[in-house]
Amino acid sequence: MYTLKKIAMEFDTDGYFLVLFSFTANLMWGCVNKSMGVLLPTLTDQFTTHTWVIGIIASLTGVMSYFGGLLTMPLDERFSCRRLLVVTSAVESIGLLLFPLARSTIHMALALAVLVGPSVGIIMVLNKVVLGRHFRERFTLACGIGHAGQAVALLAFAPMTQLFLDTYGWRGAALLLAGISMHQIASAAVVRVTKAQYEPVTDCSDSYQDYNDKEGCRSRGKKSCLHLVKAVDLGILLEFKFWIVSMCRFGVAFAFNSWMLYYVPHLEVKGFPPQVAATLCSAAAVGYFFGSIMWAPLIDRGFMKCSTAIIVSSISLSLSFVVDPWVNDIASYAVVTFVCGLFSAALYTLSDVLIRDIFELDRLVSAYVWKQFFLFAPVFLAGFLPGWMYEARGSYDLAFIMIGLVPTICLLPLIIGLLRKTTNGL
Repeated sequence: MYTLKKIAMEFDTDGYFLVLFSFTANLMWGCVNKSMGVLLPTLTDQFTTHTWVIGIIASLTGVMSYFGGLLTMPLDERFSCRRLLVVTSAVESIGLLLFPLARSTIHMALALAVLVGPSVGIIMVLNKVVLGRHFRERFTLACGIGHAGQAVALLAFAPMTQLFLDTYGWRGAALLLAGISMHQIASAAVVRVTKAQYEPVTDCSDSYQDYNDKEGCRSRGKKSCLHLVKAVDLGILLEFKFWIVSMCRFGVAFAFNSWMLYYVPHLEVKGFPPQVAATLCSAAAVGYFFGSIMWAPLIDRGFMKCSTAIIVSSISLSLSFVVDPWVNDIASYAVVTFVCGLFSAALYTLSDVLIRDIFELDRLVSAYVWKQFFLFAPVFLAGFLPGWMYEARGSYDLAFIMIGLVPTICLLPLIIGLLRKTTNGL
């Protein structure tokens, strides 16, 4: 009875607004990704450039979101989370508003890679941190609802962007998408952030330094540098538990990004019409929606550990790729694609939950930031390796088997941690 009361207290007005913002942030990031894919051929024609140039700009936006996330650590030390969420949401909307005003690819790159990308990186870190600080008993459910925004984006924004493009042209379509993104500012404005339940540690050397800082600018500058180094928390990179989480995220990021890039081309090579291949992607979006929250009832109520759910989900995701060479009909592909989306979403949610379980509240920001920073590696490899294997063999079959093996191989650090029993929270 006490637990039920605590759960009800978590989903109060503040909790609902936090979950709403997380859902909106994921929805808008999915909107940017899907819209760029739809607009890519038109942008190539309008700017009379090569497809790869627009592709690089779109990729740069994602890469800058990973690097921009590093700014979260020093900013979180100086400003409140709510203020940061409002400001970065506004900057993201401004970048999307400037995008349709671009007269060259350089203008486009400045709007997307300089304004939108870093803002998204900060938002995606902070929305997980504020959820982790507020929710104790239902964090898996709250985090999963947030990730469901990506599924809605996969289902809704591709056809919506195409409709806007056909009706208003690419500039009108981009302006409408920028207008939709402004809902994120309102969502951030109503967020009330729970303060982290810890006190900063002070010692005699800190007090002595504070006393000396009054002497002049040099001491204040030294203190600022030391404070910045402490905020960056490079020591987390030497901790084995960080690499447990990072490798789990590496596996799902590599697999799902590979699927997004090469699934439709793979089906076309197998002889499926482009319309059928594109329609089958909807099965993954439906699976992604349910996968975001599928483990929440078991983990939040203590019936299953997060690490167990990660192992089950990783093996299931691997199987959905490994069996691909032997799947040849539409019905079977619909099932396999649904399973791929289901367990990809589950792993994205579970990796965020695992960080909250094994790291202290005062280190959530640095843990989420560094985990997000290293995502550039699986995203780059997902774009390169399957395509290279296809060029070498003339078929995607071996590439999809390789993609499927990665999430299971990435379980090795987690299994070692479970066997050693030295990491709390596993």
